[in-house]
Amino acid sequence: MIFAYMPLPTKGPIPSLGGAMARYRPIVPVGVFGPFGLRFIDGCVDCGSDDTIFPLSLARKLRLDLTGAPQGESHPVGGAIVPYVYAAVTLRVSDGVETCEWQATVGFVDLPLRWALLGHAGFLDFFDTDLRGARREVFMTPNSSFSGTHLIQPTSSP
Repeated sequence: MIFAYMPLPTKGPIPSLGGAMARYRPIVPVGVFGPFGLRFIDGCVDCGSDDTIFPLSLARKLRLDLTGAPQGESHPVGGAIVPYVYAAVTLRVSDGVETCEWQATVGFVDLPLRWALLGHAGFLDFFDTDLRGARREVFMTPNSSFSGTHLIQPTSSP
């Protein structure tokens, strides 16, 4: 699967990028299934995140039962410890040609998030991922740890 990086315009020139006026992020749309259906949310591929984390507001919309759910915590750089709860969900990603769907245990944090964090546990551990900086794209292939479904749309021949 291939996903283009998302350009994020900046207020001013970025010295570390030679004066560029945008930063690019590896953002991937992820579907999350719950008792009330499927909701999509953009997630940032983040090899610095131990867990895959979604906002608690998404769990509420999906009506996930988090009663007695195990708890985890995050230690962001220079920040306070952030608690979250875990839940088992089904995730889906698709680039329109390939679709992967799998079960994962992910975290839900009671904070507003610009994007979900697609970390190792629940996401990156299931894919061989290549961040192609010059091409500004993410290339993901299910690996031997992936136990979900991987469908490839047939290509039409002329």
